[in-house]
This record gives sequence, C-alpha cells and structure tokens, in this order.
Amino acid sequence: MDTLVIALRVALSLGVVLALMWALHRRMQKGQFGAGRTRGRRSASLEVVARQGIGGKASVVVVDVDGQRLVLGVAEHGVTLLTSGQAPAPELTIVTGPVALPTADAFRAELDRQDEGGAGLPSDTAAAAAVSDDVLPLRPRGRRAAPRTNPVVPTAAQLQGSVLSADTWRQAASALRSRRTG
Repeated sequence: MDTLVIALRVALSLGVVLALMWALHRRMQKGQFGAGRTRGRRSASLEVVARQGIGGKASVVVVDVDGQRLVLGVAEHGVTLLTSGQAPAPELTIVTGPVALPTADAFRAELDRQDEGGAGLPSDTAAAAAVSDDVLPLRPRGRRAAPRTNPVVPTAAQLQGSVLSADTWRQAASALRSRRTG
C-alpha cells in the first residue's frame, strides 16, 4: 500500500512538471515571453556588431543601440562603457531600373582577363613584394592539410604504460578477471 501511494505521488509530480513545461513552451512560441513582445520605449533595437575576446573572461563588444554605437568592456565583474558615438548609416544602393546581369560568356572573358593580368588587386603586388620567402603559406579555409608522407608510428617501448598500449589493456583485463574469480 505504501509503495502504491509513493508511485502515485511520483507520477502526479511528473505530470505536473510536464504540464508546466508544455505551458511554458506554448507561451514562448506565441511570443508572450521575452523577445517576442516589445513594449513602448523599452523596444530599443539592439545589434551586436562585433565581439573580440581579450582574455580568459574579458572581451570588448561593439553594439548599435537606436542609432548609437557603443564600445563596451565586458568582464567577469561587470560591463563598462569604453566609448560611444553615432552609429554609421547603412550603405544602401537604390535601384531604379532593371539590372542587366552579365552573360556566361562575359563572365568567362572577365575571368580570363583577370588571370592574364597577374595580380587582381593593386595591393597584392605591394604585399607580395613585402612578404619574404620564409613565411609559411596559408591554406584555404575548409580544406584539410595534405596528408604526411611518412606518418610517425610509436613503438611498443614508447607506448609502455600508456593508455594507448595494448599491453596495458591486457593487464587491466587480466586484473579484472582475477578479481572476479578470486
């Protein structure tokens, strides 16, 4: 009888918790909490422009709030306003007529012209002249480094006592077996 009462109390408690979670989920979907609903003057538009970490728990954040650009210092103990100013206006291009898109042939011709011309930007030639030969080349993002031609394989003596050693795992298994039987 006692276990039946406890089981019913646990089931009822679980039902109440699940019902609360469902109700909160519905309210969040309808926008009745948090960011979904704005009120009067508190509905300031906020946009995080950039964030740069400068330490373990410190960073500098650039934020646009209602036409003001704020540079904030964020640390573990609080937020400090470093400087503020007018936010730059967004650069917009007004298109008044139809836009003529280049054809595939014109695009290929432009690519060929750029390939024949050497460096694509004027700053590329100055940067290439300033860079010495001992600088490591960067690899494109999203691509893995080329596989090594001679992979390093450790010997059994180097792995002795390591978690990677097969002998260590054999010793652990035999120790477990001896505990079970003995």
